[in-house]
Parts: sequence; C-alpha cells; structure tokens
Amino acid sequence: MKALPLTIPPARRELAQAVRTLLDATGGSLRGVAGQIHSSRSALHRLASGSFLFPDADTVLKLQRLAEHKAGAEVVAVDDLRSLLQRASGRHEPVSAASSQAAADRPAADALDGTRRGTLAALEGGTGAPPVAPVPPVEGDRRNGQIADLHWPVDELALHLDSGRYEHAIGMLEYAGGEAPAVESAAAIQACRSRGLTEAVDTLLRKVVSRPDGVVLAVVGHLMDSGSHADARALISCSTHAQAA
Repeated sequence: MKALPLTIPPARRELAQAVRTLLDATGGSLRGVAGQIHSSRSALHRLASGSFLFPDADTVLKLQRLAEHKAGAEVVAVDDLRSLLQRASGRHEPVSAASSQAAADRPAADALDGTRRGTLAALEGGTGAPPVAPVPPVEGDRRNGQIADLHWPVDELALHLDSGRYEHAIGMLEYAGGEAPAVESAAAIQACRSRGLTEAVDTLLRKVVSRPDGVVLAVVGHLMDSGSHADARALISCSTHAQAA
C-alpha cells in the first residue's frame, strides 16, 4: 500500500499502521481477508490508509484474531489495539468487543448538525433517501449543471461501510443512482470518486444507466460541466453497452 500521508493525525496514523501489520500477518489480499471476517475490501482499505472517519472497532478486533490465528502468535496486543481505537475515535471510555459497534456509532451522531442528523435518521430507516430533496423533482433541476453547491453525504456512506451497515449503504446508492435528480446523481458519483470508493461509483453508474435516456444524458452533462470527464465517458459507455444488450 502507499505510504501514509503526513497530514493524517497521529492517533489515526498509529491505528492505520497497526491494521497494516495485522493485514501483513494474515498473508491474504484485502478482498480475501474481508471475506474471512465478514467485512468489505473498501472498509479494510480505509482503515489501513487512515482515511476512515471513525474506526470500526469490531472489524479491527476481528482482523486481530484472524492475524493471530494465521501467525500462530499475537501480532498486535489486543489491549494496545483497544487503546489505539479509543484514541483514534476521540472517546475516553474503554473499547470492548461487545460494545464496539454501538461506540462506533456515537461520534457520528454527536458530530452531525440538524440537517445531517435528519439525513442519517432517514438512512437508518432503510430508505437511503434524505428527508428533503435538494431540488423538488416536480420543479425540475434548477442548478444549471453546477454540482459544487450540492454536497452529497459521502461521509455517511463511508461510515455505513466502515461500520458494516451495508444495507444502509446500498439504500443510499440506490436512491442516489436510481431516483435522485440528475444533479444529485452526478454529485454522488463525483463525491464517491473523490473518496476513492470505486465500487460505490460502479454501483452508481449501473443504477443511472437503468434510468430513462433523458436522465442519463442529464447526469452526463452535469459530470462534464464539473470536469468529471472520465466518469461521464464511463457512463456513456455503460449506456451504449446496455442498449446493445
């Protein structure tokens, strides 16, 4: 993996390095290890790259147990890992395997303002749709191709993936790619691409392609206007293949 950026805070850097040590001890690929501990490749990658918002303690502790099993010895002490998790998440209470999932959820809820808290509540309900659409569909898209002023909640998506709440992540992607106004679909693609969530981008592209041609062309236009030419071309290519099939 690439060297950790110097801009990563010390606590996150130390945890990311510990995760890399554990991954090396397993001797497997990210995808292979993810399958063994019932996680995802993207979640492990964020932990190992230090790009996580809040560390998923459950995934880290499962990784530790797998590494210990593969290596036949303790690679990173459990107490040290829990201390790193506690520091990286900004919590003061001890991290235990039993409480790791609930503890991972709290910092996100505390950090959200009123609007983002409402968005997360909608996601927890399984809809994947924000409580207020940025542009009312019946009135059309009034943003004139500008994505910059629409901040798609990619942080929430990353949190769902890191915490193993895949059904909520899927709900977000299904809404953004299959139902949202074209400008929001384009913003979601751009936001996921900027965070390196390649699998999420591929899912969004597939969802957009399944929509009417007019919507697909509108998403392409928004992507082109925002400079995301590669994804615009990918969307056109997917649409062409879909029509040929």
